[in-house]
Amino acid sequence: MELKPYEKERIIEALKGYFYDERSEELGMIGAENLYAFILKEIGPLIYNRALNDASMVLERQMDSLIEEMLVLKKD
Repeated sequence: MELKPYEKERIIEALKGYFYDERSEELGMIGAENLYAFILKEIGPLIYNRALNDASMVLERQMDSLIEEMLVLKKD
């Protein structure tokens, strides 16, 4: 998964800030980029698949509702 450069920069800065605030450690650019790559590789697909499943459930509910509405319009 590829993010836009400004999105990647924002995440890397957030990681650096998190490490400083939570662990009182300076996370350098290379360390932050490595952590970013790890998170994207290991966690990104899980989040992506969960989002797909959630969207699928919403669409399924909407489709069921549309089918019910069409059945109401059906003439005998």
